[in-house]
Amino acid sequence: MRLFNFFARFRPYRTEWVEDLPEKPRTRTVYIVGGRKHPYEAVFACPRGCGEFLRVDIAPQHRKSWRVSEHRGGTMSLSPSVWLTTECRCHFWLQNGRIVWCEIPAFGAAKRKRRAREQRGG
Repeated sequence: MRLFNFFARFRPYRTEWVEDLPEKPRTRTVYIVGGRKHPYEAVFACPRGCGEFLRVDIAPQHRKSWRVSEHRGGTMSLSPSVWLTTECRCHFWLQNGRIVWCEIPAFGAAKRKRRAREQRGG
């Protein structure tokens, strides 16, 4: 059972085109709400596991919307990146159904300085 759980983390998010969001959305599924004719939002579980479902505006008529690219095998990409400024504070790309985490520049610089200091022995 443990091995299954380990590999489940690496399964890509699947895409489902729906007219309305299901009552019980599944994790690791990106729902494109509005169907293929009038898609207006992508809804999926937060990849950090906080339990929230994220709603991303993909309506092409909106100036500040994300773009969806569909791929073979039932996956999709979302651009630009998604950056949550609420509780979980995660920043990521969804590329070919996989989560690609972004490093926040300020935190990345601090990590690099700490690593360099540790390597110097100080």
